Amino acid sequence: MFKKTQKEIQLGMFSSPTTLLSGRSKTLYEKKDAWHNLFRKEVTMRVDEEIFKDLFCPDNGSPNASIRVLVAMMILKDAQGISDEKLFEDCRFNILIRSALGLMNIDDQIPAVSTYYSLRKRIHEDAKAGNENRLTKVFSEITRQQSLEFNVSGKRIRMDSKLFRQ
Repeated sequence: MFKKTQKEIQLGMFSSPTTLLSGRSKTLYEKKDAWHNLFRKEVTMRVDEEIFKDLFCPDNGSPNASIRVLVAMMILKDAQGISDEKLFEDCRFNILIRSALGLMNIDDQIPAVSTYYSLRKRIHEDAKAGNENRLTKVFSEITRQQSLEFNVSGKRIRMDSKLFRQ
């Protein structure tokens, strides 16, 4: 059954890394331009879960794990070139990875391994059936949102950002 993830993140009084860390560690963790905070803001929180809605039964079964977290896990796995085992280890124990995924409390549960594989399988089978790849659709939508927000246009190429080979 499809259930949309809430955008608001509730920090726990005793389980949030911001309350557990202090000094320089806390400052670095909370830094707005730290990679994990940027990834959460610019990628994880921009995932449109509605794209995956029809992969789930509308009225039967228990609610799905957060699609946003599952897709962000897939992106991190591919971006870092790590194994599934390493991905799940990092999701359980690395507070920067957890932050990037929007798991802001130490006791926030990660999706089950079987749920992760089930979604990947559904996406693959759906694409194999001739439908547009949903991950490609998510990337396109995130890129579109970012280009609008940051006023980026591909209509012109700046010469100072073009590399020439000799």
